[in-house]
Amino acid sequence: MGYSSVRQMLAGLSRRAGLGRPVTAHMLRHSMGTELAEVGVGIDVVQELLGHASILTTQRYVNPSRRRLREAVEALESLTVKRSKGPARS
Repeated sequence: MGYSSVRQMLAGLSRRAGLGRPVTAHMLRHSMGTELAEVGVGIDVVQELLGHASILTTQRYVNPSRRRLREAVEALESLTVKRSKGPARS
């Protein structure tokens, strides 16, 4: 299937779904990268699946969600609390 066919198919599906603008193949690539990161797939694996030569290109495709950002902050807070308590005493 060629690019033009994919573009037309996505535009038609977007219209049928009542979306304000057509979904593009590029949008699907971004979504795929983000969704893979959401489920914990490493960025190196995302890079390979998207076919990028440079990890810098892949980083543009992986957008952290608010949930993942919050989880990262909570993990850091948890680590900070554990360290501030010091080693367990017997």
